Amino acid sequence: MSVWDNRMTVKQKWLTGILSCLAACATAYLVSHARNGLLYGSIIIMIPFAFLVLVLTYRHPILILYALFLYGFFIRAFDRYMLHGRFPVGILCDGMILYAYALLFVKGAVEKGTWKRFGDAPLPILLIWLAYCIISRFTPESPGLNAWLSAARPHMYLVFTIPLFCILLNMKTLKSMLILWGACSVILTVKGFWQHYVGLDAEELNMMNDYMASTHLLWGKLRVFSLCSDAGQFGVQQGHALTAGAVLLLFAKTRKEQICYLFIALAGLYGMFDSGTRGAIFVPIGGLMLYCVLVKNTKLILTGLVLGIGFVCFMKYTTIGNGNYAIYRMRTAFNPDKDPSYIVRKQNQQILKDYLSSRPFGGGLGSMDSGSEHSLLKKIPYDSGYVLIWGDQGIVGVILYIAMYLYFLAVGTYKVWFVIKNKWLRGVLIAMIAGIGGDMIAHYGNPVMTQHPTLLVLVFSIATIFVAQHIDREMEERPPQPETAHAGKYRRFTKHAK
Repeated sequence: MSVWDNRMTVKQKWLTGILSCLAACATAYLVSHARNGLLYGSIIIMIPFAFLVLVLTYRHPILILYALFLYGFFIRAFDRYMLHGRFPVGILCDGMILYAYALLFVKGAVEKGTWKRFGDAPLPILLIWLAYCIISRFTPESPGLNAWLSAARPHMYLVFTIPLFCILLNMKTLKSMLILWGACSVILTVKGFWQHYVGLDAEELNMMNDYMASTHLLWGKLRVFSLCSDAGQFGVQQGHALTAGAVLLLFAKTRKEQICYLFIALAGLYGMFDSGTRGAIFVPIGGLMLYCVLVKNTKLILTGLVLGIGFVCFMKYTTIGNGNYAIYRMRTAFNPDKDPSYIVRKQNQQILKDYLSSRPFGGGLGSMDSGSEHSLLKKIPYDSGYVLIWGDQGIVGVILYIAMYLYFLAVGTYKVWFVIKNKWLRGVLIAMIAGIGGDMIAHYGNPVMTQHPTLLVLVFSIATIFVAQHIDREMEERPPQPETAHAGKYRRFTKHAK
């Protein structure tokens, strides 16, 4: 029985039932004899729930990734409303990843085929990046183990979570993940709408008073941040949702799917503008350019270029719509030379360039976030994700990081053009590639690719690219589903060479 097979043999059903009854009887006995207070009794009461989770996740390991994905989307809300900064929220992510691997090791010992897609993950390039991150711990100016552990965590997520998704993704779970992603994106937009028109709650007001007002309350206008850590993360995530939703809309087969993806795209568009994050606008722009290239349609490429140039000219050389703060805020991204914050950013980058000219490997992971107060790297603010990598891991780290993502895009492009036969799956891959490319551009303005939820969306997208050929074979083996007449009108936009 493979990791994707949800059926249980009669023997397994009897074993599960007997163990459940024994666990229930033991729990009832322990609770009735508990003498160490409410906490002890509560822990005992949780035992059957823990056992249930163990059974469910053993049968359906993909549930762990669903939980991880959900937690990644709402990790800041969990911290904001429940933990209040008293406990490191990333520990639970670490625990879920470790639990997933432990479960798969146990499952692989008794069932063949559990690890058969592990090799589809881009292991060589991930291991190269992992090795470089480890080496950066031992640079002469490394800020220490604690700083390294904190800064290395998002890179470890990338390295260790992509293989998990590769193992567990199939045709059914891919569709479920897309629905889950879309629902989470809509929830973020709804929360952002509430912040804008109803107001901030008590916890959010405390955050604004403590540290966010200087960056999220500009000229009396709120930069909406929803349930994310900041407006930058919210804007880029919603720009990614807009890009993916729009592409998937063009490849949807049924009216229900079209309505769903249209709603996701519109929610992403609204959330992106409501965030006031200027760099977020480049996610759909970059995604549009990649989409035009991937479909290999000359007419569409020319149309996209005309529309793209027209949009840039509209934003850069006109003042139409400036009465709307969201449009005005986005427009400043097209005139950076007039933006004081951009000028300061360039000055800081010049200082870093001089300082790092003799340090090709940077100051070590954690230098810019948690380095010594006397260190120049700690004193210079990083407004760019690439500047953060540059300071921590040097120019060598920047080259490796960009090369890694370009490799992911190249593999995805090759599969779209030459490998994947199913039209809908090609659309999914195009959406993934467009989103990754857009995030890479936005990462220059905000360090979003190493933060949740964008990080987990990227992990999901990359894994989908590397297991797409297996999902394509699964879809070929299924009987064809009827396509609605309404969906046919989108064919002219999605025509490309086989």
